[in-house]
Formats: sequence, structure tokens, C-alpha cells
Amino acid sequence: MALPKIATPRFGLELPSSGKRISFRPFLVKEEKALLMAAQSEDSLSMIDAVKEVIGACCEDIDVNKLPYFDLEYVFLNIRAKSVGEIIKLEYRHSGGVNYKGEACEVVTPIEVNLETVKVEKTDGHTNKIQIDDKLGVEMRYPSINDVKLISEGRDELEMLAKCIISVYDEENVYEPDNLQDAVQFLESLNNSQFSKIMQFINTMPKLRHTFTYKCKGCGQEDTVTLEGMSDFL
Repeated sequence: MALPKIATPRFGLELPSSGKRISFRPFLVKEEKALLMAAQSEDSLSMIDAVKEVIGACCEDIDVNKLPYFDLEYVFLNIRAKSVGEIIKLEYRHSGGVNYKGEACEVVTPIEVNLETVKVEKTDGHTNKIQIDDKLGVEMRYPSINDVKLISEGRDELEMLAKCIISVYDEENVYEPDNLQDAVQFLESLNNSQFSKIMQFINTMPKLRHTFTYKCKGCGQEDTVTLEGMSDFL
């Protein structure tokens, strides 16, 4: 007789980008093993692939390849919280072993962070429609895990930006890129001021971020720490 199958709990989560409600389960032993092996390899591409595989296995009704990267980070953090615990333990000390008063202090202070309090922060006024001059505007999508992977592979950042162009529009028409090269050439034709507006979209897009203050156990000084992106929480 075959061994019984163990029921796995499911949890609900709202995607920061769209408000869509998704369902997920904790990762299993085989998936945790894949994550640990990727982490031990210290290869960013292996880690990206492992995270992508885990989210695809644990979640329902989402396309991992199209998910904005900040959504993906948020989903993974919540899967991790329900799989191995909400609390992560970190350690901090003053930069360079010197506090704000210029006094030497190399005491390491343990910190606990509850992953369920970590949110995706949004910038006021941020939009995916960028007006680059009096006539032309560009509609962008947020980078996905596959787009971020291009950078890890050493590809040109311009290529990643080009892949994120949905359309270019004026008062009368909407133009979609014929192909990637068409989008790259459009970006290359921009002047510095126009291109900086595209970069502003990237720089102000929502981010997984958590800021907290802790008191040094050695000198008592209070320091503020900001964790940003999935890697800071793992």
C-alpha cells in the first residue's frame, strides 16, 4: 500500500502591483533543498532560477515570467515566512567599528525582523507613462525576473529597458516596437534629458524595503538600517 499524502496548508496574499489575490503554499523539503544548493553555489543565476522554480510550484494563478520583480520578491518572502518561520535573525555593528561620536565600538548587536511586517514601498507620483517631450510619451512595464536575469548574465542594461517598453505614443497614434532591436534603437535616439526620464521610472518603481532602528548593545547609540530587495532578507 502506498504511503499517505500529507495535506499542505494554503495562504492568501495580495500582489502589490495589482491588488490581485493569489493563493500559495509553503515550499516543501525538495524545494528548500534546491534553494539551499543554489545559495551555497553563490551563483546569482542559479539563485534566480531556484526562486523562480519555487514560486511557480507554490503559487496558483500567476505567471512567474510576467510578474513584476518586486511582486516576485514579496511573494517569495511570504512563502519563506510560512515555510521556515516569520522571524529572521540578523547582526549589525557600526560601520568601520566607529559610532557617530567617533568612538570605537565593534560590538555586534543581534536583531530580529518579522518578515510579515516587510512591505513593498511605493513612491508618490510614480507612473509607468513617461512624457519624454511635448509630443511623445512612453508606456513601460515593470522588469520581470527574466529581465533582471539579463543583468546578472552581464547583458547591457539598455536591452533590459528596451524589453520593458510597451509602446510609444503621441496625440494621434500608439506605436508598439516591431522587435527588441527597434526598441533599443528608440532608446539610443533619446538625448540625456529624455533618457533620464526613463531611468527615473526604474529608480522610483516600487521596492521591497524595510527600515528599522536598533540600539547598539555596546555604546547605546541608535542606528537606522534599511533593508532593500530579496537578498537583504536571506
